[in-house]
Amino acid sequence: MLELQLKIDPELGRQLPFLTLGLLQIEGLENGPATAALQALADATVSQTRAALQLEEISRLPAISGWRKALKALGTDPARYRVSSERLLRRIVKGDGLPRVNLIVDLVNVWSAASGLPIGLYDADRLEGDTLAFGAGREGERYRTLAGTDMETLGKPVLRDAAGPCGSPITDSDRTATHEGTRRCIAVVFGPPLYDRDEFERHCDLLADWVRHFTTGRVTARGCVVS
Repeated sequence: MLELQLKIDPELGRQLPFLTLGLLQIEGLENGPATAALQALADATVSQTRAALQLEEISRLPAISGWRKALKALGTDPARYRVSSERLLRRIVKGDGLPRVNLIVDLVNVWSAASGLPIGLYDADRLEGDTLAFGAGREGERYRTLAGTDMETLGKPVLRDAAGPCGSPITDSDRTATHEGTRRCIAVVFGPPLYDRDEFERHCDLLADWVRHFTTGRVTARGCVVS
């Protein structure tokens, strides 16, 4: 049973019609360092990405291009605030590997690089309330990011729980971040406006398969909403 309701606020839906958000609820996770099997997948993904992409081609990928247009429509410079998947791909193509954090974070980073879709990952026991709402940023609203800096939400799409901002396609909040003790988490996949729905579902299916294959976690519920 899905414990959290995922919704897109009407205001953001009017600004960015046909957004697609997917949610996976993961339980029974034994988090820690990435396994050898996952690291092998990460290494293969890095090699394949470098062979297939030039730096200037990244912004033309459907998932990346869609979000760049969406950010621009909201008033944010997409060259200054890149969605997380674009930053990962640029990091890879420039010669750096994927960052190593912990098992579940490393898994979603590999998946995000492979799919091109940004994804948010949240410790379920750090989230407040029973709803995750994706809406427009607000004047004066900000949150502490995973990098430890404060990001203003105005002009950006933002995911909120009952306590306020917890993430976005750009970066998540450190307040709700997973850690090595995380046992339950929520993954939110951010599909840009007009992204192919069948392709989106295939990517979400792959993520669920990887959770089962590379971790002890179980995907106990899934949800999807479209603006």
